[in-house]
Amino acid sequence: MKQFTTLAFPLLLAGLLLAGCDAFKSEDAGPVNVSGRVIDQDQLPLENARVEVRPLGEVVFTAADGTYALDFDVDSTSTLSLSVSKAGYGTNSSTQFTASADEEINLPTIQLNLSSSTPTESGQASNILLSSQSSSAIGVTESGSEEVAQIRFQVTDSTGTPITLSNAIDISFAIGAGPGGGEFLFPSSVRTDNAGFAEVNLSAGTTAGVVQVVASASVNGNVIRSLPVAMSIHGGLPDAGHFTLGPEKFNFPGLLAFSIENGISVLAGDKWFNPVRPGTAVYFTSTHGVIEGSTLTDAQGQGSVNLLSGNPIPPDGVSVITAITADENQQEVSAQTPVLWTGSPIITLTQTSSSSTPFLRTYDFTVNDRNGNPLAEGTSIGVSVAGEKVIATGNVATRLSDTIFLNGGTTYADVLRGPGITEFSFAVVEDPDGDSEDTPSIAQVTVSVSGPNGNLELTYGVSGVSTSTEGAEIQHIDDNTVVVKAREDF
Repeated sequence: MKQFTTLAFPLLLAGLLLAGCDAFKSEDAGPVNVSGRVIDQDQLPLENARVEVRPLGEVVFTAADGTYALDFDVDSTSTLSLSVSKAGYGTNSSTQFTASADEEINLPTIQLNLSSSTPTESGQASNILLSSQSSSAIGVTESGSEEVAQIRFQVTDSTGTPITLSNAIDISFAIGAGPGGGEFLFPSSVRTDNAGFAEVNLSAGTTAGVVQVVASASVNGNVIRSLPVAMSIHGGLPDAGHFTLGPEKFNFPGLLAFSIENGISVLAGDKWFNPVRPGTAVYFTSTHGVIEGSTLTDAQGQGSVNLLSGNPIPPDGVSVITAITADENQQEVSAQTPVLWTGSPIITLTQTSSSSTPFLRTYDFTVNDRNGNPLAEGTSIGVSVAGEKVIATGNVATRLSDTIFLNGGTTYADVLRGPGITEFSFAVVEDPDGDSEDTPSIAQVTVSVSGPNGNLELTYGVSGVSTSTEGAEIQHIDDNTVVVKAREDF
């Protein structure tokens, strides 16, 4: 009995301790996110400043825009402090905060000032380096965007130490390359301060593009230069005279099935003939089908959405797309474009005349959809003839281009139809190069259509009218005219 008690007690104690761990665990334990921003005495972002959470010892360095973010765990609600430092600057360690589990904390902006302990002497200037820039992009004049950016350079000696006042030099600023729209720098030159800093402002002109800023100085007869600093100049707000809308295809086979896509693109420019600033919103509507609601322009002022076939269907095949945005005066800017929805092909063939001397048969035929509209771009229309010592001439091989709307119109009446588009003709004549001594005769003529709207074939001959297209319907209008329709659309 004594032996049992001696062995069991430690095991029992260990079990109780393990079972009770959760009871002693704080409900405030868990992850914490702390973020904020560090600036210098000139209110500019301070990059590569060291940020430490004490007493935990978690450390990060600030980004180019002066921001930082730390993720760590706490065992319970804790009072912590932030220490921020950078070489040449004073240290800020007075920021205290309380952190609890699952909390996101955004701390006030912290400012570091140049330290009085900054070396009083340095070597002569050797390098000009980019220290910071207030933005990587600005907007053209009256764009509604920031039009001026501040660029800060720092001059160091050959050891990388910032030059001090005893070795201060004059830095000149110049535009190395630019769009040539009146952009300029001010001031044109600056004398470095006690930390080797020199600042210049870039003001955008009226032309979008990329501008390069170069800082240079003369030191003991030698010229030192910075690497070019690139800055993007974006365009302004949309202008009605520079707003263009158009479809990927003016004619698409949207009557064949639901959800067939046709791209709709917009090009937006400002009053200075530049692409609008990236991210400009453009909204879209359509009289028929379904269209994606909006897009944001890219660096070239372009954006696109998709029109999808579906209800409501245009009764005559024509729908109108409208794109809308706003100009600098908050006035609506809009543009419209028509789009033609087409369906399955229909062939109508008519024999118009015949003569045996000389041998001649003439035919007219039309190719269109159920609304009488031309078929989509890329449609091939061919004619062939079988018989003795005969050939076909005329519109025997046609390939359609995209549909044209006349005079910028947007209605059914503006659709270009007619010869070479929906109306065709050919003749069957004696083959002058034929070797046969037989009398010219026709066994059959065949008209075939293939393309985005589908395939269809009509064969007309001495044995009657036929088609190899599955599901096609043949109609006899009179003794000389026959119609073949492909399977019905939706």
